[in-house]
Amino acid sequence: MKTNIFRFTDIFLKLFFTKLIIARHQILGKLLNVSIWSFCTLVIFGHVMPSMGLSSSFALIQFAGVLGSAGLFENYGNIATTIMDIAGERSIGYYLTLPVRPWAVLLSTACGYATVGAFLTLAMVILGKIVLFSSLSLASIAWGKLLTIIVLGNVFYGMMALAIAGHVGEVAKIGNVWSRFVFPMWFFGGFQFSWHAIHQASELCSYAVLANPITYIMEGMRIAILGQEGHLPWLACVSALTLATILCWFLAYNRMQKRLDFV
Repeated sequence: MKTNIFRFTDIFLKLFFTKLIIARHQILGKLLNVSIWSFCTLVIFGHVMPSMGLSSSFALIQFAGVLGSAGLFENYGNIATTIMDIAGERSIGYYLTLPVRPWAVLLSTACGYATVGAFLTLAMVILGKIVLFSSLSLASIAWGKLLTIIVLGNVFYGMMALAIAGHVGEVAKIGNVWSRFVFPMWFFGGFQFSWHAIHQASELCSYAVLANPITYIMEGMRIAILGQEGHLPWLACVSALTLATILCWFLAYNRMQKRLDFV
């Protein structure tokens, strides 16, 4: 029994680190891509918009939104790559021939995606401090909560990448990924507003966005950076995001099982 566990752990870790080694050769390009978008966003909302009457505190709200978005945008590329692999070379099929359960192959892939996404998110904390200067106090950040929501958020994004890739499946439909999945979830997930803000504008809409897991990622980021006041309860964010991740995992496994025809 112990031998099987050790063998499983060994293969799982090798699969996981293989994903990281592959990503290592692309990490600078990925970091540059997310940095350009984040830099433009923080400069506009941190320095330009306040001169037009927008509250200077909105820069921190937007900063939290940037942190909540970094892993999502990283996994947008992973979704496209996975779809092309399923429809083309099917290199993932090779990993499924290894003496390990198919779910371990998929889980190692999602964990690899999550690790890269978490690294990019942490890098944006440094960029945020550089761009926002004194507006962002690193000492005021609840680091335990920030690291927790970064890990949970990026694990969810990794699972979501597999679920969406398994659902879309065809290269000709890659364009649907952004317009039908990523953009609606991101834009209505609280990138530019808190849950209480949309609740004041429309109670119906506020209750609808509670079905969007990204809402809890954005709220969790803001709690870590701005504090609990004016946001959803921290425990509710962590619990809902954990549940969403588990459900997304089962959806991803089911979709991939149909696409790749494994037992």
